[in-house]
Amino acid sequence: MDSFFILIEDESWTPAKMNLGLLSNKYLGKRMSMTTPSQYPGLDPEPIKWFKEMPSSTASAADANEETGHVALLAQADLLLLLAQMFAPPSDDLRFLLGIEVLDIQELLSHSGLPEQKTLSETYQQIRQQAQATGLAIWTEEYNRLFEASVACPINESGFIRRDKGVLLADIAGFYRAFGFELSEDAGEKADHLVGELEFFAMLLVMLARAQDQETTRTTHDALSSFSFEHLGEWLPTFCERLTETTQLPIYQHQAQLLLSAWMGVVTVNKLPMHEGTVENLPEDDGTPYECDMADRQ
Repeated sequence: MDSFFILIEDESWTPAKMNLGLLSNKYLGKRMSMTTPSQYPGLDPEPIKWFKEMPSSTASAADANEETGHVALLAQADLLLLLAQMFAPPSDDLRFLLGIEVLDIQELLSHSGLPEQKTLSETYQQIRQQAQATGLAIWTEEYNRLFEASVACPINESGFIRRDKGVLLADIAGFYRAFGFELSEDAGEKADHLVGELEFFAMLLVMLARAQDQETTRTTHDALSSFSFEHLGEWLPTFCERLTETTQLPIYQHQAQLLLSAWMGVVTVNKLPMHEGTVENLPEDDGTPYECDMADRQ
């Protein structure tokens, strides 16, 4: 799967361990389409209107950034980018990607500052083994059953969130634009696709790691908090639960487990707000907006 975004070029950033997703992807052999900030001076992070009902963080953005550490933020970004690629359509390229040695993942995790690193690496080992053992035809058939044809487990936020679909997609796209990202024409998916949201969140972690002043740190941390609470964190746990219940392949059960564990770790160590409950799954609609009794936050 090609990246969802056209990204800003920044040769000064080096991932903590693996070049996954931002500047290049040595495992899939892809180079992303990039632009330079000098060509587009408006791409610097800028404040956007955050929802007022989001719980306040337990620490300031500067404190959270200092405690987490720059290298840890980059390692977390790498991990989320790897997880995003796991939910691409099955292919020989994806199987090759999931051949990354467990020792490399363990080293990445050691830099991430995340809890439960042993469990995370063991879960990745299960995914790695299943990727090599599962036939591509069976793997593809299950992917289509889950995410494409019958949509047994929607892979888009709008499949889980009771909110006007048009407003939802517009708000997500607004987050992307505010930080200099736009959907790639080659992506072929809507803005609320899991892979796109994970990539964007990872890019915000990179921006937070690279922040040079207090204002940029605050703006980026606020964006992480808001996007987590209002979007990705609102439906990702329910998606993982639904995927575990509906899949017929162990590889997707392990991917759901790894995604949820990694996500909860990232949210916790970065002191981001999280939902106490889960959201109810909705059947995929025909693309028209829908409303329900969940009041939109103003």
